[in-house]
Amino acid sequence: MSTAYQQKSNAAKGNILSKLKKEVAGADYSKLPAEPDYQYPKLSYTEQLSQFIGHLEANHAQVIKLKETDIAKVVTEQLKKRNITKLLCGRSAPISAMLAEVDHSISREVYDFDLQANKDKLFNDMPAAFTNSHAAISATGSIVLWPKIEEPRALSLVPPVNIVLVDAKSLHASFADLINAQQWQDKLPTNIVLVSGPSKTADIQQTLAYGAHGPKELVVLLLNT
Repeated sequence: MSTAYQQKSNAAKGNILSKLKKEVAGADYSKLPAEPDYQYPKLSYTEQLSQFIGHLEANHAQVIKLKETDIAKVVTEQLKKRNITKLLCGRSAPISAMLAEVDHSISREVYDFDLQANKDKLFNDMPAAFTNSHAAISATGSIVLWPKIEEPRALSLVPPVNIVLVDAKSLHASFADLINAQQWQDKLPTNIVLVSGPSKTADIQQTLAYGAHGPKELVVLLLNT
C-alpha cells in the first residue's frame, strides 16, 4: 500500500469519525481518533431509569409503571381502550400466570402454531401481542427481546399493538455494559431484537408513518420502579 493511499485512507477515516462524534451527544471522545473509547456520562440508577423512559416516550411509546399483580388489569384496560378483543402471547408459563386474570371478554391465543402455515392468521387476525423482555438499555431507550421457542420473533414484529413487559431491574446503562455484564459471546441466540418505539418509516415522500413494517403501537409495562 502506497504512502499517499494510506494518508488518504487515514484522512477519510478521520472525517467519518468526526461526523460520528457530532451525532452521539454526551460521549467522551477525547482519545479519538487514535484510540476510540466511547464513554457515556455516568448516571445514577434513578437517572438511567428516567433516561430510559424519556427516550421511549420521545419515540411515541407508552410507558406504564405497575406492579406484577396489576398486569392483567392494565392489559385489559389497554386492550379495551383500543377495542381489541384478542391477544396473542407466548408459551411462557410465568407470563401465562400473569395474564390469567385478563378480562373474559378478551380471548387469549397462544403462539404455538407454525408460521408458514398460518401467515394469514398471524398477519390479519392478531391485533395485539404480549411479549416478555430480556433486558433494557437506558442510553438509547431500547428494550432487548430474546426470541426463543416459547416466544418466537414474529410475536413482537407482526401484530399492530405490541405490549411488552420490562423489569426495571434488567436496566443497563449502555449496550456495551449489557453485553459485557451478561457475556453475550458465550450464549448468543440466532436472533436478538432491539425495540426503541413503534415501527416507523419516512421512505415515502419523507412523510413519517407508523406501523409500516411492524407494530404501530408499543405499550411498555414497567415493573419494579
